[in-house]
Amino acid sequence: MKNLVPGWVAVTTGMLLLTAALVLGLPPVAAAQDEETPVARASSLELFFDVYGMTRSSYVDTVQSRELVEEALQGMLQSLDPNSVLLTPEEFENLQIQLEGSFEGVGITLGQRDSWLTVISPIEGTPAYRAGMKAGDRIIEIDGVSTEGITTTEAVSFIRGPGGTIVDLTVRRPGMDEPIVFPIERDVIDFPSVSATFMVEPDIGYVRLTRFSEESATEVYTAIDALRDQGAEKMILDIRGNSGGLMLPSIDVADIFLPAGAVVVTTRGQAVGEYTYRTRRGVLYDGDLVLLVDGGSASSSEILAGALQDQNAATLIGTRTFGKGSVQSLSDLGEYPGLGHYAVKLTTARYYTPNGNCIDRTLREDFLESDAEETWGIIPDITVEADSFGVALVAELEFDGHFFHFAVDYTLENEIALDFWPDDLLLQEFREFMDSEEIDYTEEEFAESRFYIERALLREIALREWPMNRFYEVTAPHDEAVISAIEFLSGDAQL
Repeated sequence: MKNLVPGWVAVTTGMLLLTAALVLGLPPVAAAQDEETPVARASSLELFFDVYGMTRSSYVDTVQSRELVEEALQGMLQSLDPNSVLLTPEEFENLQIQLEGSFEGVGITLGQRDSWLTVISPIEGTPAYRAGMKAGDRIIEIDGVSTEGITTTEAVSFIRGPGGTIVDLTVRRPGMDEPIVFPIERDVIDFPSVSATFMVEPDIGYVRLTRFSEESATEVYTAIDALRDQGAEKMILDIRGNSGGLMLPSIDVADIFLPAGAVVVTTRGQAVGEYTYRTRRGVLYDGDLVLLVDGGSASSSEILAGALQDQNAATLIGTRTFGKGSVQSLSDLGEYPGLGHYAVKLTTARYYTPNGNCIDRTLREDFLESDAEETWGIIPDITVEADSFGVALVAELEFDGHFFHFAVDYTLENEIALDFWPDDLLLQEFREFMDSEEIDYTEEEFAESRFYIERALLREIALREWPMNRFYEVTAPHDEAVISAIEFLSGDAQL
């Protein structure tokens, strides 16, 4: 959605829905009296519609009602906390796909590269993968219609469709002179929450859980069961970078490791009251367990981490988690004629670990300040700090797509072995590429960022040829948190 009005107009109108005092920076009316009067409520709405009408009729540019109202509602919700949001029709559809774990389409991850619609990666086993689409393919037509100028969201809506129907994708592939047309039959695309499962030692299994969806508990238990069949007596469950998803699946995952009746989490909110969630099934896996966490582990991940730590069911290794200890309820608002299908994600409760800790920081005014008191998040039992890197250099390489562009050319000219790892020769080639792109950096910046650059090159190069599982198998021996987990489970860790 275009920003057709200045940000301050949208935010101000949104906040007017709460009280005029908030806009003026004065103490809210609620602070001065116990309860808002019906007259005050009616006046607040009258004020909003007065300002809305004035903006529609008198603002310097023509503005649409949809944009004004959407921005006003977003401003109102964001003034409450960072996690309460209005979901536009496109955002609501995408959220449903993520939470349900499947959709009908062709199975590609799309992005914009040099202002063109580009395949970031085909999902293994999907129609696009089987058809031979590759990362780096530039989609120039969808069903004969040019993609020039369309957004990624628009492209996704054109490519998705009922299973069994055909979509023609015309691509330009680096190294080929003529475009290629892929007629691809749409199918149901599974979007699993467990992205990797393998053995890291003869008796230690590894499971990576990337999000919490309706099938997460089944996927985790299936992975654990398969690893036990391969001889695993101990497990590493990796939830680093898992920002959450649905709440109830995190309780179901905890149920795999905890006895029946164990407290997983308690929620409290003024409208929903207090409720304690407990396990039901009994222990399904009782071996030694390490949970890998980091600053990207949030929300449902922290429910799982807090429960397993407080109940002494797992040892946590990594860094402090994000600190999002609030529950958002998703309300389907339905279809609005001429506008689309909307929803609201609203914070309705905070959650507390079995020991009674509220780890939330997102409702604190100082949570973005560097010197804020660190009482948020879940602290691991063993801290393994992430590797440092030169922020400015890495940001330029990532945001401008330099890793991606180098990888596209490199995979055209080289075979990628199953034990590939970026070596000194490859790093020298990449440095020559950086010089050709006129990227400024110092020797110290490159040395400091070497490990990050290695991993980024592996990600962009290897994932063009490997399944995701193989990627994590190769990175595990270089991953300090995984190494620390193996040492701990093997009895070699020095605590």
